[in-house]
Amino acid sequence: MERFALAAGGEDLASPVFGFLLVICCAFFFCLIVGVRNADDQTGDFFAANRSLSVGRNTLPMAGDYILVTALLVPVGSVALGGYDGMVMAMCSVVGLVVLYVLAEPLRNTGRFTLGGVLESRAPGRAVRLSGAVVTLAVCAPLTVVQLTVAGDATAYLLDLSGAGAAQVCTVMIGLLMITFAAFGGMRGTTVLAAGKAVLLVAAFAGASVVIVNRFDWDLGALLAAAFEGSGRGEDYHGFAHLFGDSTTGRLDFISVSLTVAIGSGMLPAMIMRISAARDGRTARRSARNAVVGYTLFAGLTIILGLGAGAIVGGQTLAADDPEGNSALFLLSDALADGRDGALFTLISCAVFLTALGGVSGLTLAVSATLAHDVYAKARRRHRGGDEREVRVARWAVLAFGVASVVLAVLLHGWSILFLATYAIAVASSVILPAVVYSLFWKRFHRTGLLWMVYGGLACCTVLQLSSPTVSGDPTALFADQDFQWFPLRHIGIVALPVTLLLGWIGSRVGRRASAETGGDAKAEARILAGLDTV
Repeated sequence: MERFALAAGGEDLASPVFGFLLVICCAFFFCLIVGVRNADDQTGDFFAANRSLSVGRNTLPMAGDYILVTALLVPVGSVALGGYDGMVMAMCSVVGLVVLYVLAEPLRNTGRFTLGGVLESRAPGRAVRLSGAVVTLAVCAPLTVVQLTVAGDATAYLLDLSGAGAAQVCTVMIGLLMITFAAFGGMRGTTVLAAGKAVLLVAAFAGASVVIVNRFDWDLGALLAAAFEGSGRGEDYHGFAHLFGDSTTGRLDFISVSLTVAIGSGMLPAMIMRISAARDGRTARRSARNAVVGYTLFAGLTIILGLGAGAIVGGQTLAADDPEGNSALFLLSDALADGRDGALFTLISCAVFLTALGGVSGLTLAVSATLAHDVYAKARRRHRGGDEREVRVARWAVLAFGVASVVLAVLLHGWSILFLATYAIAVASSVILPAVVYSLFWKRFHRTGLLWMVYGGLACCTVLQLSSPTVSGDPTALFADQDFQWFPLRHIGIVALPVTLLLGWIGSRVGRRASAETGGDAKAEARILAGLDTV
């Protein structure tokens, strides 16, 4: 992103910077306070807040955990540059939360707080736990790197630090804060941070939306017309499936990304952990229902901001700064300041910062849970060790994963890493969702089918993504100067999902069920229906 200036604040530049630094300091001291309070946490409390969260205490955190940095930046740019297509994508993210609402009660009724645990509820065995851990890492690691990179860029942008390595230094500092928070805060700390993040985001986006519509005399029709003119896309702005071009490949790409977002964005391992923190299945379902309502409001505000970016900043300026439009939110907030007041810019920047911090903390907690609980406690030690040792292992896992993520974020700075987020959400929609649905509702689904589905689907996603235009053969690709892509779509879900479903079905048909697994079906059904708490 080009650095324009926080200079929007003029002589009051210190005020926005002070406000932003104040948010960072408050977040850091909150980490310390939560760490002292949770120093002796047991496993159930550290990972799932003792499954004690009510509807009121879990609704805002659920909506907050659902909003990652990519959910802030991508939709605004998509609406500004793509018009109707961007609006469709923004609303598809609402569908993702609706999918989670449908699955919330049976997920909570399994009594498990990791993906491996949920999958093992139907097909017991260490191999199943390990497969859940592999998929969790495949989803959480790329998303964490993306969010750390974006947060570092945003922080350097706000502080007007343009020197060599400034963004990398900011990424390291934010990474250290994330490691501290996730290691000591646990689920309770993440819950408070996610709730605060949701409130700040809605306040920031609502404030920006008011400023935008006020500029057009509260006439949404005038705003839409101005966005149409400013986009420079002509009639394509009001058309369907033109975001990636008018070719058949472009239309398939749009359908694929819409499908992927609609069914996969709610299936992140962090969201499964959030569901597990509810008191019971009914509480989880009601929390998800309320979160759908709140997030729908947020998606509407996102569309207004996207239209505002197209109308006020202009499509050519947005595309020149970032062809994908991911800097649209910052360019818009800078334009709305209009040389008078940097408060709105600061508010949005703080919201982005807390979104990144909360997002990476939740993802890191999910990774530490699967490494400590699924791999260490269940697969390796076979239930030996005790809660205190497991929590210690989880905190060391946070440190290891956090350091590795920060190093990767620093090394990949300046590269086109959007393919990481694309890959992660593709795995969530094409592997996690089918595996969870089969595990919860198909009586004949068993271990062989599950392992075929998980590893086969993961391999399919990896091969297709590495062979797509997001990695090579395109000016915005990771390796823009090379061309070894053979799969034409950027978003692979439209192919990977059917392949994974087929692998799970074939594996369950050809595999031989052990007698113990057959007897376990009745127990699994009873657990899902009655909500027995087992880990």
